[in-house]
Amino acid sequence: MTLSVLPLHRIAALALAAVASIASLSACAQERSLDGINFTGPLVTANPAGVSRGHWFIEPYLVRVESGAHYDGDGRRRGNHGDSGAWLTVVPIAYGMGERVTAQVNLSAARAESAGASSGAVRAGDTTARLQYLLQAPSADGSRPAVSIALLQRFATGSYDRIGGNPLNAQGNGVQRTTLALGVQQVLWLPNDRPLRWRGELSASPAPARVALHDTSVYGTDPCFRGSIARGSLLGLSLGAEYSINARWVAALDVSASRETSQHLTGYAPGHAGLTRVDEGRPSSSSVSIAPAIEYHFSPTLGLIAGVEFSVGGRNSGAFVSPQIALGMFF
Repeated sequence: MTLSVLPLHRIAALALAAVASIASLSACAQERSLDGINFTGPLVTANPAGVSRGHWFIEPYLVRVESGAHYDGDGRRRGNHGDSGAWLTVVPIAYGMGERVTAQVNLSAARAESAGASSGAVRAGDTTARLQYLLQAPSADGSRPAVSIALLQRFATGSYDRIGGNPLNAQGNGVQRTTLALGVQQVLWLPNDRPLRWRGELSASPAPARVALHDTSVYGTDPCFRGSIARGSLLGLSLGAEYSINARWVAALDVSASRETSQHLTGYAPGHAGLTRVDEGRPSSSSVSIAPAIEYHFSPTLGLIAGVEFSVGGRNSGAFVSPQIALGMFF
């Protein structure tokens, strides 16, 4: 058997061609840039890349929530006795404290209505603080993913008990919840040289401390009730994607899911023969929602996003439709 050997000049020509091909691919990769590409971020999933040092990102939301149904323990959708709704404003304010550290606070307020009644006024909701550390910074073209961890703390700044004869005055849940989150974000360059940016966040929260309750509360307790509720641990997953159509328009989509373990309400309420012991277990709950949206960018530092989040499944949770709009501002 004989072996055919390529001439030296042929080998050199093939090697040069291979080097030229690799150089061409590298040049194409280097030519890819996020300059002129604008994203505000989808409606739901948080930004794992954070904010650059010394800069602010503020994105006030106007949200409408409508609910006329719920999901029972078997996941079947059932109608409520009456429709309910609320207007909410949510204002995330993020600041780049360092090259890898971003601090954020979310402020909120709401006005609710149901069956012709409404809350007394616009009332403050609960407040969330977030401290995020960037484990891996993204590459200039975004193809190397940004990876971060975050610590979130929810503060019970909204009313949740002692709300008198109007249960719609409750705009919080009383829970001081601590959450740990892992986030990833990456840009995928499609064959048409337009970027698709995806991001995801997995969050987990242990069961928080019991919440003391007095009188009428968001948990359905009666006047003169004295007791507490133990909320469950919480697990959440959110995935978002944005496709850059051109420098101004972006299509976005979020899919999110959460599950909370069972709750336990205990205490005393007035009865026919004096105080009655209350010992009530409440089952675990879950919810799945989708949020399509469209973004329009006036400039690289100013963008508008509008869309609607709606539930597509759940157990022991409300079914809802929530149109919303937000203005993202980078300083």
